[in-house]
Amino acid sequence: MPLPILRAVAFDAAAVQQDDERREQAGELPLYGRKLALAVSSADGTWSVDGSERVCRLAVSSPGALAMELFLEDVSVPAGARMRITTLDGQELHPYVGMDLPQDVHEYATPLVSGDSWVLEYREPVDALQPGRFSLPWLSHAYRDVEAFTDREGNCHVNVACSPERDGWEGPIKATVRISVVVPQGTGWCTGTLVNNVRQDCAPYILSAFHCGRESTTANFNQYKFYFNFQYAGCSGGSYSTAQFMTGAQLKAYSNDYNPQYQGLGGSDFMLLHTNAGIPGSFEPYWAGWDATNLSTVTADGVCIHHPTGAPKRISSYTQTLTTGHPMASSGLMSHYKLIWAATEHGWGITEVGSSGSGLFKHMDGTGPVLIGTCTGNSSGMTCSNHSGWAYFGKMSYHWTNNPNTANLKLKAWLDPDNTGTTVLGGSDSPCSSPAGTAEQLRQGQLSAYPNPASGLVTIGQVVGADARFTVFNATGHAVLTGRISDKRPTIDVAGLPNGAYLVRLESDLPAPESIRLLVMH
Repeated sequence: MPLPILRAVAFDAAAVQQDDERREQAGELPLYGRKLALAVSSADGTWSVDGSERVCRLAVSSPGALAMELFLEDVSVPAGARMRITTLDGQELHPYVGMDLPQDVHEYATPLVSGDSWVLEYREPVDALQPGRFSLPWLSHAYRDVEAFTDREGNCHVNVACSPERDGWEGPIKATVRISVVVPQGTGWCTGTLVNNVRQDCAPYILSAFHCGRESTTANFNQYKFYFNFQYAGCSGGSYSTAQFMTGAQLKAYSNDYNPQYQGLGGSDFMLLHTNAGIPGSFEPYWAGWDATNLSTVTADGVCIHHPTGAPKRISSYTQTLTTGHPMASSGLMSHYKLIWAATEHGWGITEVGSSGSGLFKHMDGTGPVLIGTCTGNSSGMTCSNHSGWAYFGKMSYHWTNNPNTANLKLKAWLDPDNTGTTVLGGSDSPCSSPAGTAEQLRQGQLSAYPNPASGLVTIGQVVGADARFTVFNATGHAVLTGRISDKRPTIDVAGLPNGAYLVRLESDLPAPESIRLLVMH
């Protein structure tokens, strides 16, 4: 028996076009999809039992949509709940995804799936003590800039698979994610970067632009989607996948710099998100390093990794000295780096809508690539056929301690939560087990330690030789712990030390200096 089709409120193309124009003039996030009222719930689905699972199917439709996604609210589902998307006749369009939500999170979203009619299939264990439930108040009707809508970005862009443009930037490429931003009116594209923090605990922090999420509510953030490794297989194109994605995040820090007096921007335009779940190892993630040093100019060449118009990942290059300024020069603010894009072997990449929030990287001796800014936008009129003008990136140093936000919302409070004074940190594909050193440590041959702060075993991240002796001094300079350490067993156990600040000193045949500050926190 055919499923009853649940239709969203009709899409009004003329009204949407008018609002798109208004949003552009107001400098608001461009949208690729519009929220349309659906107002149904799991109770409206067709329920059945299939073996060990209870199944709910809901057929939804929004005529004319290039693609759709559903927003779930009031979600309460048992462990083992999952969902997938099928055609009306049961053919799979998107494979199962789990629905394990953190405590106190009751919002979710389906994948973005092509087509204007399909079925949400929800499954839960038949022996669950409490049956799952959820409401579907909204459907997003995608009308532009999605996978079914090709050639949306300019033709000058360089795929991240291209060499030599990608050479040396492999880590930042893996750290870059496409973000499906959710606001009360609909959905839009931005870019973000998975970033390391001084604790190097693999915390899933993603750095982007505040103007992307300025309109988002807490419930909206729980419905964001983060796409990893969304990129073409080859330099000239080829296959790509949107299968590696995560849903939901919490807003932790932001610039709070909306100011209409300065074209809506009164600071460096950043937001820091913490995803609702850890990053799966199968995504092969990389936590990007960063440089928050306050510099007026940057002479090192570099790149931006981004998703223009939400398209597969691209790389744009700069070769001129970066200077400091602001998109509205008369503001007098020194919150942004200004740069001019350069032609490379495979194109002349720029930044476009959807590139907002993407990372600006430079190479640094000792640490490799480091993030120095996040994309706010370009001079008016910049296109693939008109490369003139500036691109503007909010400075990491301004994110760090400036902006018209409170201390707990500044970037430093989250990426250096123990106030160690670190302003440069390397990147790592596994900071939990292979921590990166700071630039100062690596340049000077100093030790690095993970975790720091520590409560038990501490791994020394520097070659110490076959046999060395360590001494741990407390804040008054008294030796409180001694022992031996080697490359084969590069660990120190501080479980017996009280909370506080310590200095670890190493004596070996290797050249000095060989000491590092360590915080112990149980």
